Amino acid sequence: MIVIEKGNQITIDANVTIQRFGSDTNSEKENETQSKEDLIPKKIEPVQRIRTKAKLNLETQAEKMKAKSSDKYPNVKVGQNVRLKVPDIDKAKTDPKIIIAVVIDVKDNEFYQLGTSIGVLKQLYTQNQFTSCSKDFIKIDEVVKEKEVSLREAVGKLSLTGGQVFKKCNCLKKCLSKNCACKSSGLLCNSKCHNSTPCCNK
Repeated sequence: MIVIEKGNQITIDANVTIQRFGSDTNSEKENETQSKEDLIPKKIEPVQRIRTKAKLNLETQAEKMKAKSSDKYPNVKVGQNVRLKVPDIDKAKTDPKIIIAVVIDVKDNEFYQLGTSIGVLKQLYTQNQFTSCSKDFIKIDEVVKEKEVSLREAVGKLSLTGGQVFKKCNCLKKCLSKNCACKSSGLLCNSKCHNSTPCCNK
């Protein structure tokens, strides 16, 4: 009888081969699994270092941008008047491009609450959205604090033509009575009203 051992196989004679299953195979698998588990922390550590460094770089860049913005746009005090630019979408072509507002409150040292003679604007503004005035045109006492309005509503109230929507009348009696659509709305007649007939509401 000839017995030959080769790896996990035992060969008896030339025609008989026995596969050996034992603790060696299990131990090899356990060692392989353990080695893979040991590699996981080694791969995670550099990723975590890169993420931490990236976070610190972003925070540093944000601080630099904030400091640069503070230098470019000086702080505005409560009670100071500012010029607020009106976006094209919130006004008609004949409406003013800017409105005068007054700072009534500052939140978190960077968000400003503005008020107008129409009411308090709903949105909070930052320093780069307005410019300060050298003189005061509106006082805080003149602001209607009980009423909140949007910028579009404020521009519409200050507009001579009613804001984005043009109103016109077809009066034939010089627009003297409240039957005139423009006069009843508190607006002046414009070039689209009553062709070339005389008018007293201009």
